[in-house]
Amino acid sequence: MTAVTLDTKVPELAGIPELRAYYRYLIYQPDFDMASSPFWNRSLRELASVGWSAKAMAEGLNALIRASAQGRVKQHFIYSEAECTQDAHKRDVNLIQLTPAAPDLKKPYVILCAGGGYVNVCTMVEALPTAKHMLDAGYTVFLMTYRVSVPMAAIAALDDLAKAVLWLGSHADETGVDPARYAVGGFSAGANLVCNWGCAHIGWKHYGAPKPLCLFPVYTYIDLKPIPGESGPDGILPRSLGQDWREKIEKYSVAEHVDGDYPPCCIVCGKDDETVPCSNSELLKERLDAAKIPSVLEEGAHAPHGFGDGTDTDVEGWPERALRFMESLA
Repeated sequence: MTAVTLDTKVPELAGIPELRAYYRYLIYQPDFDMASSPFWNRSLRELASVGWSAKAMAEGLNALIRASAQGRVKQHFIYSEAECTQDAHKRDVNLIQLTPAAPDLKKPYVILCAGGGYVNVCTMVEALPTAKHMLDAGYTVFLMTYRVSVPMAAIAALDDLAKAVLWLGSHADETGVDPARYAVGGFSAGANLVCNWGCAHIGWKHYGAPKPLCLFPVYTYIDLKPIPGESGPDGILPRSLGQDWREKIEKYSVAEHVDGDYPPCCIVCGKDDETVPCSNSELLKERLDAAKIPSVLEEGAHAPHGFGDGTDTDVEGWPERALRFMESLA
């Protein structure tokens, strides 16, 4: 069994037998080859230069390798052939299920949605390292690949998350989880997706899905109106909502829709995040408090954007604290 080190280059992961089936979804973008990218054709140690934790990525990848070797990993492609024929991008939408060595069937399952600006899904960077902590605590975790780099990507991703929750609801025998008891965590654009899911008018209630027990939004953004420089043709607003984004911004600005139906939240961010200001997380906490929804906000003085599981930052250990918060709600 091959182990990943800090000096392993990202394209080399494709040659590890236990990762072969999942390699394409470790950093996902349609029609993208990591081996041909100067940015991704680097070692984990070199990727740390952009603020990601090489140590956390290596530990997450090695946890996936071990689980795969032990038969504790399944991959579920959740759209039907007919649905994929209508939209070919749905073929890549999938859940990678990681089951702990000693699963606790009383625990809810967790879906993790990595970020990437609705252009990539950086599972290897954020969701996979975080999943290791949750696996160690006895939780079954699903790493989600949702549609990105498509028109109205945020809306497509919300459809995908709904499909995932409803699919899990009808495949409990296959997955071994209680379909009515779950949490959803996300990072950056994935956190925006998770916060959208918490809104009854566009999320869980709108799709007829069970209400999540808890959300884990990590360096989220929820107020779409004041995003500077992001309304141009290549900005995140037209990319995520479409060229008619001005007509949709009220509907999809979570800050306007936190009410008594919103799920409890464990919110995590870093004050030195230069990509998504902590003010978004603070606003979410403010709105949750006003709606009397249980929530906690953890802000680290040093926790740059992309910190994932928090390794070597001021929020290190947040996944364990998030799970304890969720458990306290019972």
